[in-house]
Amino acid sequence: MEYDGTHYHGFQLQANSVTIQGETEKAIGKLTGERCRVMAASRTDAGVHAKGQTVSFRTGSYLPLRAFINGLNYYLPGDIAVKAAHRVEDSFDVRRNALSRD
Repeated sequence: MEYDGTHYHGFQLQANSVTIQGETEKAIGKLTGERCRVMAASRTDAGVHAKGQTVSFRTGSYLPLRAFINGLNYYLPGDIAVKAAHRVEDSFDVRRNALSRD
């Protein structure tokens, strides 16, 4: 995913603050009807942007990947965008499998 972090208090969920993780989890909930916890390869601070942030979450939904991308982009604010989606093994750990953090 990519985002312009100007109007966010960083990636990580925070009480009483608008965050990228919070907006992403809300969008997933609207799309799937599930409450999912999003994990990221790396967290960003307030006001920081990302062009290649990788996130993962577990879902029972079997929506086609293109429907996930389109649906999440529909529910996400305009300054957050999902660019691709992949199904991964349950053993996948987005933080440990990250190749770089620039």
